[in-house]
Amino acid sequence: MFAIADDMSHASAYGYKFVQTPNFDQIAQEGVLFKHMFTPSSKCSASRAVAITGRNPWQLELAANHSPEWPRKFKSFVQVLDKNGYHTGFTGKGWGPGNTHGILLTGKEYNQIKRVKKPAAAGINKIDYTENFKAFYQDKPKDQPFFFWFGSKEPHRSYEFKSGVKNGKKFSDLDFLPTFWGDSDYVKHDILDYAIEVEDYDTKLGEILQYIESQGELDNTLIIVTSDNGMPFPRYKGHPFDFSTRVPFAVKWPHKIVNPGRVVDSFASFTDIAPTILAAAHSADS
Repeated sequence: MFAIADDMSHASAYGYKFVQTPNFDQIAQEGVLFKHMFTPSSKCSASRAVAITGRNPWQLELAANHSPEWPRKFKSFVQVLDKNGYHTGFTGKGWGPGNTHGILLTGKEYNQIKRVKKPAAAGINKIDYTENFKAFYQDKPKDQPFFFWFGSKEPHRSYEFKSGVKNGKKFSDLDFLPTFWGDSDYVKHDILDYAIEVEDYDTKLGEILQYIESQGELDNTLIIVTSDNGMPFPRYKGHPFDFSTRVPFAVKWPHKIVNPGRVVDSFASFTDIAPTILAAAHSADS
């Protein structure tokens, strides 16, 4: 399973206290946490194009742009898995924004089921990612391997102003406040409001993992958790800085990862994702 947030830079596994991501942290504790995972492009479409093809932006033609037409010549690793017997699907945001011409780059869409319970903030999308995953899994023929893309639409803007404080956060929680943003109350609220949406992503991740466990599949599932690019703030998303291209990244694969709980300091790139997943699928099938 591949879980990717939309515009997220932080997880509490990296030592931050203003945001709490226990499910991301657990994957890191039971697998591997990467400190230097980078995307070659800090915009949604281009970054996701790199992840699903293993190609650098300069190799992707139109797909290196934001909201482009998808070039039919490029296949995603999800298409390859689907062609080779995997049940594939996604909820939330797959590749995009852009026009795929009907090509299922991240599998069949599961976005029909909406949340019954009101989310913690008005900006949070109404799609019930967990229930849509359950629908995907229930469509899966017995004993067929699956690949699922959980594309949270959080913490993409816009945010409900002061939703952080409304949900119990305080300015004193902030252990992240870059000097180039200033220290006004508006900025502090904006960061805490962003944190609420990060935590929603993490909560839904935990619910999906619990369901996989209830089906007896958790110990047999490779789980990758990340974000497409940096947070939607000045000098982050859409810029060429370290802030914008470095993303949270954790991987768990029970009985396969050597010395779980490791922290990896080596450089890694989104170009590594597609070939690594295909190699893992080949290994699992052999």
